Parts: sequence; C-alpha cells; structure tokens
Amino acid sequence: MAMILDAFVRRYMTKLADFVQGEVSIMLKVKDDLQKLQRRLERIRGFLEHAERKRHEDPNISIWVRELKDIMYDADDIIDLCIIEGGKLSESHQSISVICHPFPLFSCFSCMKFRHEIGKRIRDLNNRLNKIVEDRSAFPKLENTNRDVQVSRVNVRQTFPIEVKSDIIGTQIEEATQDLVDSLVKEDKQKFLILGIVGMGGIGKTTLASNIYNDERIKENFPIRVWVCVSKEFLETELLKEMIRSAGGDYGQAKTKAELIPYLSSVLSKRFIIVLDDIWEAKVWEDLLRYPLDSATASGRIVITTRDENVATNVRAPVYHVDKMDRDHGWTLLCKKVFRDDEKEEIFNLKEIGIKIVEKCDGLPLAIKTIAGVLRLKNRSSIEWNNVLRSDAWSMSQLQTELPGALFLSYEDLSSDLKQCFLYCSLYPEGYTIYRDDLDQYWLAEGLVKSQGDVLLEDLAENYYQELICRNLLQPDSHSVDGSHCTMHDLLRCLALFLIADESAFVGHEKIYNTNPLTKHRRLSISNMGEMLKIPDAVKKQRCLRTLFVWNSPRTKIDEHEIGTLGQLRVLDLKDTGLVSLSDSMGKLLHLRFLNLDRTNVKNLPESIRCLQNLQTLSLSGCKSLHTLPNAITSLCNLRCLLLLETPLSHLPKGIGKLRNLICLGGFVVGDDGGEEDRGCDLEELRSLSQLRVLRIDRLERSREGASALANSCFLKRMFLFWLPPEAENNQPGCGDDAIQMANKTCNDLSPPSHLEELQFQDFIGSGFPGWLMSSSLGASFPHLAFLILDNCRSCPQLPPLGLLPQLKYLRISGADAISRIGPELLGRRASVVTAFPRLEYLILQDMRNWKEWSLGMGEEVRDDEIRGASKLLPRLKKLVLENCPELIALPEGLGHATNLQVSQIAGAHNLREIKNLPSLTDRLYIKENPRLERVSNLPMLKSMEILNCPMLEQVENLDKLQYLVLEHPSAAQGPSEIPIGPSPECLQDVSNNFDQKMEHLPRWLLELFGQHQNSLQNLRKFGLKCSSLLFKSFLNDTSNWPIIQWIPEVWIQEIDGPSWTRYTKGPPRNFQTNSEEFESVLSSAGYHVV
Repeated sequence: MAMILDAFVRRYMTKLADFVQGEVSIMLKVKDDLQKLQRRLERIRGFLEHAERKRHEDPNISIWVRELKDIMYDADDIIDLCIIEGGKLSESHQSISVICHPFPLFSCFSCMKFRHEIGKRIRDLNNRLNKIVEDRSAFPKLENTNRDVQVSRVNVRQTFPIEVKSDIIGTQIEEATQDLVDSLVKEDKQKFLILGIVGMGGIGKTTLASNIYNDERIKENFPIRVWVCVSKEFLETELLKEMIRSAGGDYGQAKTKAELIPYLSSVLSKRFIIVLDDIWEAKVWEDLLRYPLDSATASGRIVITTRDENVATNVRAPVYHVDKMDRDHGWTLLCKKVFRDDEKEEIFNLKEIGIKIVEKCDGLPLAIKTIAGVLRLKNRSSIEWNNVLRSDAWSMSQLQTELPGALFLSYEDLSSDLKQCFLYCSLYPEGYTIYRDDLDQYWLAEGLVKSQGDVLLEDLAENYYQELICRNLLQPDSHSVDGSHCTMHDLLRCLALFLIADESAFVGHEKIYNTNPLTKHRRLSISNMGEMLKIPDAVKKQRCLRTLFVWNSPRTKIDEHEIGTLGQLRVLDLKDTGLVSLSDSMGKLLHLRFLNLDRTNVKNLPESIRCLQNLQTLSLSGCKSLHTLPNAITSLCNLRCLLLLETPLSHLPKGIGKLRNLICLGGFVVGDDGGEEDRGCDLEELRSLSQLRVLRIDRLERSREGASALANSCFLKRMFLFWLPPEAENNQPGCGDDAIQMANKTCNDLSPPSHLEELQFQDFIGSGFPGWLMSSSLGASFPHLAFLILDNCRSCPQLPPLGLLPQLKYLRISGADAISRIGPELLGRRASVVTAFPRLEYLILQDMRNWKEWSLGMGEEVRDDEIRGASKLLPRLKKLVLENCPELIALPEGLGHATNLQVSQIAGAHNLREIKNLPSLTDRLYIKENPRLERVSNLPMLKSMEILNCPMLEQVENLDKLQYLVLEHPSAAQGPSEIPIGPSPECLQDVSNNFDQKMEHLPRWLLELFGQHQNSLQNLRKFGLKCSSLLFKSFLNDTSNWPIIQWIPEVWIQEIDGPSWTRYTKGPPRNFQTNSEEFESVLSSAGYHVV
C-alpha cells in the first residue's frame, strides 16, 4: 500500500486533465473515452480517503479498494504510453514537416496500430471502473469527505503525572531531568517560558515530563502545578475546565470558552508550571492558551510534549530531543517488567537473548515494555524467548495493540501524500542509512510528490523529508551535519511493511518470497541475494512491478535480459551489485524514471538507452570500468539528475547542454583526454542548463575558458569544483605557471549566484582564492552559504574573510600547505570578534603542515568594547576538530568564549603543550598523539574525555563534571621511536626519557586526580584503561591499585598488546568479568564475585 488511493487518484486526475486538453488525445481519438474515465473517477473520489482508513476494518471495503487500485495503476500506465507516443509524433513532426499543420496525415496513419490498441485498453478500463462505481456495497459504509481537512478517528489518549518508579531507569532520564529542571527554575524576567520535549511515539516523552513535574525543586519553586493531556482530539472548553480544576480553582457555572478563559487567568495567581502533554497542533497554544496565560497575574513555565518538532518551533519553544534508551538500561527495564526479584538465575541465563530482544526495540521504552508483556506470559526458557526474537510478526500480532496503536497514531495524522512517502521508506533494509537525495528521487519517480504550482518537485520532496524528520517518523543520523541522511526505526518500519503488504514485499536474510496468488506486488525489495538475482515467477507473470531494489548483494550477477522484461518499472536500483553489462532490452523499460547503477562493473551503456524518454534520474557514480557514455545520453530530454561521481570518464559526449531539465549534474567532465578527436564538453555547455541547483565540475585543469559558463545558473545552490591533483598520473596540464594562471582565470570566471548554499574547492592549483571569495563584501555576496569545504588548496597563502558569512554552519579547511598563520583576516576586516561566524557550528582544520599560529582577534588590536562583547564570539560552535597540524603551538584565547562548544577532537598537534580554559565544553574531549601535551585544565563542564598516546601529560585538573574517562597509557604497544613526531625531532628525546618509566605505572596526574575524587570527581561513573601487559599484570601483583579505582562505579582494563581484559562493576553486587584465568584466580581468592 505505498499507494494511498485518494492521493494517487488526485494526482492522476491532474495528469489526465492535462493530457485530455492536449492535441495528442484528439489525434489518438481517445479524448471521449478518457473524459468518461474522468467523470467516473470524479464521482467516487470523495469516498477514497475514508475508504483507505476503513479498509483495515472491513474486508468488503478492502477488496473494493484493492480492485480500484489495480485499475488506477493500469490507468497510469496507459496515460504514460499515450504521452510517450505523443512525444514521438511531435518529434516526427518537427523533423519532417515544414508546414504549420499540428499533426500531418501520415503521422496519424503511422500510429494507427497504437491507436487501436490503446483505445481498446481505455475502453476496457472504463468498463472495469464502471463495475466498481456500480458496486454500491461499500458506499453505505463510507463518508464523502471530499475536502482537504483530515478527520481523525483515533481515541483520546489520556496521560497522568504519576511517577512509575519502575519506568525510571538509569542515569539518562535523571540527567535529562536535572538539566531541564535547572533551566526551568532559573530566575529571569520573562512572563512565561515554554520548553518543548520532542520525540517519536513511545520514546518516553511523558515519562520525562512526569519526572520533571514531580521533581522536588519544581514543587518548591512552583506552588501551582497543572498537568493536562491535550491529545489529538480535545474540546477547548473541557481542556480549560481541567486546567482550572488542576490549578485549584472553581469555574462555577461557566460553560463557554469566553467565560472560562478569565477564570483560568485569575486562578494562576502564584508562580505556576503547566505541562501540556501530547500536543499535536500549535493552535492549542496560539488560539486557546496564550491569552489567558499571558494575562495571568503570576509568571510561570510551560512544558509541552509532542511528536512533531514543528509544533515546538511554532510556539517558539527551545527543543529537547528525548534520547533513545541505551542497551544496558533497556535490559534493566525489561528485567524489571518481566522478572521477580528472586529470579536472578533466570535473569543470568536469559541475558544474552534478552539483550538481542532489547536491541530489536532500538531504544524505544514503550517497545521494551510492550514486549515485556509478551515475555511475561512465556516460560522462562531460551527456546520460548528465541521464538519471540525470531517471530516474523514481532511488532504486530505478537505485541498486541498498545505499541502498534501508539505508532499508528503518528501515521494516521499524516496527509495522504506523506503517508505514501513514509510507507515507501520501509523498502530499505533494517537499519540501513537513508540518503535524502536518493529518497527524494524515488518518491519523484513513483509520482508520490504532489505538484504545487511552480515550486520545484525536488524542493517539495525535500519538504516531505523534513516533515517526516520533524514528526520523528524518520530519525536523523547524529553524524549528518547537513541532515542529508537518516534511519527508520525498526518498529516503524515493521508497521509500514505491515501496511504495504498487499502490494509491496521485502525479501532478504533467508526470507523466502511467499505471497497470496491474488496479491499483485508493485514493489519488490531484495537484500543479500546470493550468486544470482532471481525475480520470483509470480512477479514476472503479473507484469506489474514498478520498483525493484537490490541491496547488500555485491557478488550478485544480474540477467540483463530478464530485467528488460519488467516493462512497468519506474524505479530500478542495482547499485553495488555484480552487474557487468546492460543489453538493448533496457530500451523496453519505457516507464522507467530512476536508474541507479552506482559501483557496478558496467563497461558501457547501450544506445537503446535513448528510448527511456521518461528517465528522470541516471546514477553512474563509482563505476570504475565505465570510461565513456553513449551519445544517446544527450537525447534523454526529461532527465533531471545525472550523477557521475568518481567514475573515470575520459569525457562527456557533446550535447549535454541539450538536457535543459537537469536539476542536478554531478560530475561534469571538462574537455577530453587529449586524443586526436575533439570529443569532450567545454564549460560553455553549462550555459543552457538554467535549471541547475546542484553542479559538480571535474577536471577543471583542462578548462581554457569559463567566463559565461554560469551566467544563466541563477538557481544554483550547491557547487563543487574539482581539479586533478598535480601528482596524478593522467594530469596532462600539470602544475606549471601556465596551468596556475589558467586555474586562477577559470576560477575567477566561475562566480556563482548569491543563492549558493554549499561550496567545495578540491585540489585547487591556483595561487590564491578567486576574487569573489576574497571579497570584503563576502557576506552580502553569499548571504545563504552554509557549508564550505576548502580541501588541498595547497598554494593559497591567505584564507578568505569567512567570518563575514552570516549563515555559515560548517567549515572544513584541509591541506592548506601555504598557510602558516590564521588571524583576524579570517574574521573579515569589517567584522569584529563579536559578529564573526554568528552561525558556525562545525569547524574542522586538518592536515595543515605549516600552520603555527592561530588568533581569533583577541589581541591588542581589539577594542575594549569588542573584548567585553566577546562572549558572542562563535556563539553556536558545537564541534571543533584539529587533526594533523604538527606545528600548531597553542589554541587561541578567544576559543573560551564559544559558549555552545560540545565536542573537541585534537589529534596530531605535536607542538601543542596545553588545552585549557574551555569553560563551556560539555560532551567530549578526544586527544590523541599529541606528544608534547603537558596540561589539560579548567574544563569544568566536560562529561567525557579520551586520552590516547600523550606520554608527556603531567597535569589534569578542574574536571568537576567528568563522568567518563578513557586512557591509553602511555603509548602502549608502540615504542617511543614509533610515535609520529612530524617535523619536531627534538620532541623524540623528551618522550624517550619518560617512556620506559611510565610503562609499568599509572601516570602521576591520574593518581592525583583520583586522589581528589571526593571533591573533584564525584560524577565519574566509568573509567577505561588500555595499557601494556606489564601494567595490566601489575593489577594482579600490586593490590594497591584496586583501592585507587574501586570507588568508580564501572571500570574496564584491556591489554593493548595482548588479549586480556577485565571489567569491574561496583554494584551492588560488586563483581568482575574477565577473560584472564590468572586474573580470575587472584580475584576469586580475594573474595570477589567473578562472572
């Protein structure tokens, strides 16, 4: 059910209306029959939305919907064929006719066979549809909605602020509670402050809100506490009455909204906190509660919980995203819900399987509690638990109603268009990373995106993607800086697979294709296929497959002739398979919109590819055996996306500029390989591609001109400029003076439009960045630029004034060998330390071999008023990465003013001696192979620190909030001569003098730090040590080490040059785990419990 009937019919009727009004329908003599089809569809379209919802409850309606969907799919194919035939006629007319008659007589005769066949199919379609319309058995049960407003039938979900102690598991929720309570009780002058708790259904939003509501500090600070569950369906008057009652008031005889609002304002006479649980729409606040709370005599705080981030954003609330529960805490929750206190042996015996069940729940507390309800009814045996783990119906029939109901509620709230897109996501394998651009193209190819005037379809698809992210139906990847990839929670995926089972199938991981003969599968997703791709016979016989995915099958061979028989395909994705060649039968896939052959072994494309006139996306990235493209590529007039990244093409065929519908061109290869024939494209081909939003240009070192290449690219948003490195084998221009001057000229000519959002320079061989990037008015020239990468621009001696860019979010600079100093010029001469980099979140500086000095403009040249305002310097910086900058001496003083810094990674800074004064650094400090680093201090908010191969470290202090510490000491398996020192050989002697004596002992700074734990390390919960076998064994022979660490709740120690490890848990009960028999013997004799 990737098709949602009302959305599909609405889109189809628009498509049909456009075709009927055209001349092709007249010439083919199908206009009258198509108009009949229009009228019949119009009669039933008002019932379709309700029919989709009722089909799960009523088998008669389900059959009716399925039959109508079959008709609509066939109708879509017919219109496609008519449009294709019309295109042929139009082309024939343009190439042959010299008169102004719209369709010459001989063209009509040439299509008589097609006209006869298509006319018969349309009449058959009308007869089938007429029977559906006349079948009134379903209509009495259906409502004619025929409007855009969604009507929800979901029951009201009531919640309560009662604390269930068994639901409060581990430190995650306690830490979140304390952080949020801190922000709520903080004094300020605002009348009220709103906090938004956001997360997918079942992740624990209500539990967290309840924990906050019942916190003692909340009770002390807010005499009036109100909890109301708003839910999806609510009555305004009942909600107001409940709030008045909860606040201790009496609304008397008041009944209307106008009468109740003043009562609510008057009853909030003391400082108040109000929790609005399960809000679905911002209008609850804007249209109902904003006025009475603003008019209240006292100030207060409002906490909302919602599945939709847009709701929190619309009420201008700072957002807190609820984290998934980690594996250990999930297992603890499962145990509390399943086992009695006296079943410790059963807990131990079933832990391995139980952990796997918890992992299947993927951090969703509601899923863990729901599966616990199933397990409670099972015998405490591994057989029973394994049956639950392996069950195909794991998330639906096994889990009864609570979990599917909670998740289905989120699905039902979607528009019909979004429902289709959400369901399509389930065709990805479990846990697979979903890339936004790919997903958008799939949706477009299947026609799931509803057009809206002149808005670009790709932009609409991206809006759909963001909407699913905001509603927590897709989870953004935490490592994705630009939000371009995400995952789908396993349980949401199971729900979606259940809902699309009547027309889509996922086959993989030893699962056999098994289906009802009456089921017509339109979409087939196959994973781990084996040696040969086998299309199920039933699918081949039905001839109605629209989407074919093959995942995780790198050795799978493809029978290209068999693919050519799947004539209804819209989407064909064979990336990362063993495909070697394509036959001419590919030209029969007339409906194909999307073709992905990334990282296959194809050597060439057939000329018959010119027949794929509906093709919108062609992806050939990473095809290492593909060196040329056929000229037929230039005739694909509907192509919108052509991707050729990292494919070693010698050139592109002339005429790429004819593909005027291109939105994305990734891998435009300049020129050719220098053969006798002038075969390649020059930059001028880009002039006619006025619709481009994304452009990557390769082999720019071949360019001899570029002055007007981007003159018409006024919509360009993302631009990537690639030169071949001078050292590359096939770089003919090399890096002589002429090549450098030409690179400078070409780059200056390629000035992009002001709409640019992303820019990358790769292996630029010029002697300086182009004038348009070095401009003092850079911020005004590129007000939307958010992502900037400058990689291996080795000869540029000065960086642009990037601090002027008002929207810059991500900046990476690497391989800038000519840079020795970074100073105020990076901020921009017109900027101050107060205004520079106002939105920068990620700063990455890598492989800067000659970079020694770094200043953020906090020197003597800065005015006093700017220093006072320096708290706003880098106000949004979250992550700082410094890697392989061996000459860097010190971090800049101004870095301490980055008030939002969460993560810092510093590796390979061989001359850096101290890391200090980062008072806002919170989440993680990772330092590695900094051989002269001596001091880490004044990081009062830091929670996690990892120190690897920093043998000269002597002082670590002021880490009051530290919870997690990992140490690799000192350089473990490698000797001092193997530590990478770079261009500072004097450092080698410093390390060598200290190396041997440190191999067998814990470092002094660590002993001092642990010795002060009662004062400075009260929050430390985990300590990890990777050490030499000598130090590991010293824990056996010298029991004085244990008193040093036994106060830490969890400790693990691992040999880095051997296999042994041990893990200590303070408990209760206190126990050890180890794989060392020697260690186990010593611990047992000392009376410790060893698992």
